[in-house]
Amino acid sequence: ARVHLAGLEERRPAELSGGQQQRVAVARALARDPAVLLLDEPFSAVDQVTRSRLHRELAELRRDLSMPILLVTHDLNEAMMLADRVTVLQRGRSLQTGTPEIVSRKPATVTVARLVGHRNLFEARVAAHEPAAGRTWLEWAGRRLEIAHDPARQVGETVAWLVPQAAVLLHRRDRPSLGERENPVDGRVVAMTRLGEQVELVLDVEGAGPLSAGIGLHAARRNGVAVGVAVRVSLLADSIHLMPPAS
Repeated sequence: ARVHLAGLEERRPAELSGGQQQRVAVARALARDPAVLLLDEPFSAVDQVTRSRLHRELAELRRDLSMPILLVTHDLNEAMMLADRVTVLQRGRSLQTGTPEIVSRKPATVTVARLVGHRNLFEARVAAHEPAAGRTWLEWAGRRLEIAHDPARQVGETVAWLVPQAAVLLHRRDRPSLGERENPVDGRVVAMTRLGEQVELVLDVEGAGPLSAGIGLHAARRNGVAVGVAVRVSLLADSIHLMPPAS
């Protein structure tokens, strides 16, 4: 009953679905009253709908069980959704450990940033600090960017930086918004991929290379976004994160 299999006691293994078989595996582990529950990619062999259902059930188990759960997964979203703490591993080495939010939003290195799925990774030079305004300024590809004040970086220092796709905002053609004043960048759409009701854009930014953004399908249609169209986006200052440059 705890793993939602009540009523299926008389079924043979071959008569169970993939999701039901995974529930049996969890029940079998719990029946031994373990001190720690180890889950090694437990949802990799099931479809997306079943995977989402199993995620919810595992979250329920976490609330009911007073034991640590160690989950190994290649699915970043799965780790971010289910874990209290995340460790990023590469070739047997631990690169960073922290809460899902910290590892995702503030990766320690460019390598970690790539492993957790960031695509907007660039290099810049620290141009100036304005402590009173709470701002640091970067020089990037002939442009000047403002970010949250980062006093740990020296003026003149070369840094790597990232901006999440969600922090790249498309300028509306019909009604400017306050966010458009932050770090406006011009580019041309070179790729456009529909992902359900979302659209992933790749912009060619002169002197800087590709910049990725995710917007709603309705926003893309309303603003006439298409491959070859020139657009302007803003990079939200408080979402820009600095790291040591890649070795």
